[in-house]
Amino acid sequence: MKDAYPDVVRRLIAAGPNVGGAEYLVSLDPDDIIAAAIGATGLDDFGEPTWEEPFRTLLASLHNESKLHAVGRLMCRNDVLRHLQTRLRVIDAVKRDPSITQEQVLAPVVITGPARSGTTILQELLALDPALQGPLAWRMAHPFEDERAANWAESEFDLWGDVYPPFKAIHELNAHLPEECLWLMAPEFDLGLWSACVEIPSFMAYRAVTDPVPTYRFHRLMLQVLQSTSGVRRPWALKSPVHLGRLPALFAVYPDARIILTHRDPAKTVPSMVSTVAAGRWVRSDDVDTVSLTATAGMGLGFMLGAIVEQRRDGTLPVDQIADFHYMDFLRDPVGAIKGAYDQLGMPFAAEFPDRIRNYLDNRPQDKHGVHKYSAADFGLDPAQIRKDFGVYIEANGVELED
Repeated sequence: MKDAYPDVVRRLIAAGPNVGGAEYLVSLDPDDIIAAAIGATGLDDFGEPTWEEPFRTLLASLHNESKLHAVGRLMCRNDVLRHLQTRLRVIDAVKRDPSITQEQVLAPVVITGPARSGTTILQELLALDPALQGPLAWRMAHPFEDERAANWAESEFDLWGDVYPPFKAIHELNAHLPEECLWLMAPEFDLGLWSACVEIPSFMAYRAVTDPVPTYRFHRLMLQVLQSTSGVRRPWALKSPVHLGRLPALFAVYPDARIILTHRDPAKTVPSMVSTVAAGRWVRSDDVDTVSLTATAGMGLGFMLGAIVEQRRDGTLPVDQIADFHYMDFLRDPVGAIKGAYDQLGMPFAAEFPDRIRNYLDNRPQDKHGVHKYSAADFGLDPAQIRKDFGVYIEANGVELED
């Protein structure tokens, strides 16, 4: 909501209308950003041209549809410019050292599921497994820098909550924790997670018919870079809800991938997801259409979850490489729920892992930034209707309904 902005942010936002529009303060012109990336890095080889069409389509959608305020435009320009610079540096690193592409990214464990179904805490816990490694946020954001870059990343992540304080209670952005795969995919620009922080209907319509394989190829290249710079070559513990709609492409690039599919009552995940996306969009826009968001968010999630049910039944997806993980089981017995997923995948469960899980949960601050308060009624949603709409998914996966 507009009244949640701190005074300094409110005044910066007002600078946009004061000069006739925020677009006159912060440019999102694609050619200008390309020139800025080249100027900042001294590099001009972007590699395969698969990035450019989604890049230009995204920027057009941001400029024309997202109703960004001045701070939002600055944040979007920062994101796009940095992702473009990362691409330039990755391509340059591979040219200078082609052995990077020989790095073996073996059997990654990929967590995916509806937003708000435990994917974040599950990734943090899997990163404690001595047989795995989690990609730290600052290293994905700045893959060629030393740890001083964590300060840059921390400042960028904290800015979300500084601009819109209610966001802090919803999702912690921490440079020293494992983070989503978005950082590994963003330099290809065909990334659906943009819709979680801006309204971009034309870009999402464009993305619905794009080939996702190039994005996963760059995802793998980023992991190869991280392995080559760190020297650590354990399998990765990765996560993002955006994988839900593109699992066949993920398996095309990672045929030995192991998927942990999280489940939770849609009557809980859908309202929470809508609330989360709305907050993410308020960070960058002071004109958020929650009615449109509510109408489209549940529909998109239902389509993806229904598709996975069919893909598991018809053999499109390798069923023995997918484990089911239920949020309610996790609340009752975290160690048992994680071990159950490992057993489904035939993964060893290290003797020290249970104590690491318990110690981490015992010492993890709860609600340190406040409580994420929302209800289905806030968005005109009816829990009974949501469960009816997701009935096939609930039945196929044995999803426990919550009070």
